[in-house]
Amino acid sequence: MIKDIISNEEVKEFLKNELKIGKNSGTYLFYGSDMSLLMEFAIYFSQGLCCEAISGDFCGQCDTCKKIQKLVYSDLEILDNPDGIKVDEIRELAYKSSASSYEGGKKIFILKNISKMKKEASNALLKLIEEPNPGNYFILLNGNLNILPTIKSRSILVKIKNRSAKELGVDEFTYSFFRGNSEDILGFKSMDIKLEEGYPYGEIARAIRGYEESGELKFKINIYKAIRDFVNNRNYLKTYEKIYFAEEIVRATSDRNIYREIVSYLVNFMGDLNGLEERLTMKGMLRFPINTRAFFINLFLDI
Repeated sequence: MIKDIISNEEVKEFLKNELKIGKNSGTYLFYGSDMSLLMEFAIYFSQGLCCEAISGDFCGQCDTCKKIQKLVYSDLEILDNPDGIKVDEIRELAYKSSASSYEGGKKIFILKNISKMKKEASNALLKLIEEPNPGNYFILLNGNLNILPTIKSRSILVKIKNRSAKELGVDEFTYSFFRGNSEDILGFKSMDIKLEEGYPYGEIARAIRGYEESGELKFKINIYKAIRDFVNNRNYLKTYEKIYFAEEIVRATSDRNIYREIVSYLVNFMGDLNGLEERLTMKGMLRFPINTRAFFINLFLDI
């Protein structure tokens, strides 16, 4: 039930009120820095919209709630493209939104990281949410409000704050290490890994390759440790050592999503130091075609 959700009391109250109103369609934009938490709230809201047992809430026990929780509900569609949802995917979504419901009830469409969409896809989405078909609910997820203004104006905005260290049951160092990411923190709690133990910056390529191949959290943790090791030792490193670190990253992968993760973590870790504005600008540059080798060399020589 909604009352059992941990954190974001204002959002919980909002969800209850929206469910009580009983709208026959709607578009919602959930935004905040923890994408896994946004997704968690999107699933809760989806359960509330479709629950068989309770009106204006969700039971978590009925067949529909269980299917939605397991992401196997036939009328739940999730679009998640790391490189940005494509226009063809939106057109396919438009077709599904006009078709009959498989389960005989409401249809839920969850779209993640909508700020990554290109203009054509954004315009196609805008047409879709301008007048949604009865029974259709669009839940858009994004890290911030930097999206097409017309999409924003047609959505109900819901800010979801990160859970605190206390709510996640960890100390402040662990919370800071994972930047408050609830999914990573909960995964870490089941592992036998000590965050205080170092990982040399010179081994970052090995960590990147391991993470790219498996997606396992232990390799992601080592990437973070390598970045922290580099930053902590940067004043003692020679120029060629900084260039080596940059080139190891580029040699290890060509995945721009991993590049973004590395820069994002670096910016977050160094946020209290001078030059944050310039680093944020460099982070944004990764959205466009650039020479990644030169980008990372300049970045790490600069800090």
